[in-house]
Parts: sequence; C-alpha cells; structure tokens
Amino acid sequence: MEKTLATPDNARSLSPSSSSTVKSRASTGFERRTKRRLSQTKASMCVSSQEEDDDEEEVNEKIEALQRIIPGGTALGVDALFEETAGYIMSLQCQIKTIKVLTSFLQRLDKQDMKFGG
Repeated sequence: MEKTLATPDNARSLSPSSSSTVKSRASTGFERRTKRRLSQTKASMCVSSQEEDDDEEEVNEKIEALQRIIPGGTALGVDALFEETAGYIMSLQCQIKTIKVLTSFLQRLDKQDMKFGG
C-alpha cells in the first residue's frame, strides 16, 4: 500500500490509521530534531558560561596586577582604582616630558662647554 500525505484533496480518502502513522512518524522526527537542537544549545551555553568564567577570571587578574602597580591601589575599589590609574599615567607622562627637557638642556650645555674648551 502506498502512503501519501494528506492534502485538502485527498484527506477524505486516507484511512485514519495511515494518517495517524504519518503524523506519528513526522512528530517523532520533529521531536528528535528538537531534542538534538536543545542538547546542542545546552552544550554551547555551557561553553559560553565557561568562556565567561575565564574572561571574568582574566579581568580579576588584571585588576589585581593594576592594584600592585598603582601606589595605594590595594586599598582602592575598582572605580577609584581606574581614576587613580588615569592620574598616575598623567603624572608619569609629565615626568617623562620633564626628563626629556632636562636631558636636552644638559646636552646643549655639554656642546657649549666643548666649544669653549671646557
């Protein structure tokens, strides 16, 4: 016996048992695909959760390193630590500029002393 799917034209000609068999096979395939997709989704969620944990751990390690670098950083919260870090960076940049200016000035003095035999 040939099995066909029910359409509006032949729905009345199918026997109830053959249409229920087609429906049960279709729903079973659907259920298998759905279960497979759900298991894949759960697996990817576990991986994402693991990645998030790794990212959070990495961020915490970097914050701890920053607390060790910044003077008084161990006593600060994260927000205050970032503000203090910005100020510390600006202070270091000013120190670098000052050192460059002094170095340039001293080099010019050395050249002048050499000109005058000093």
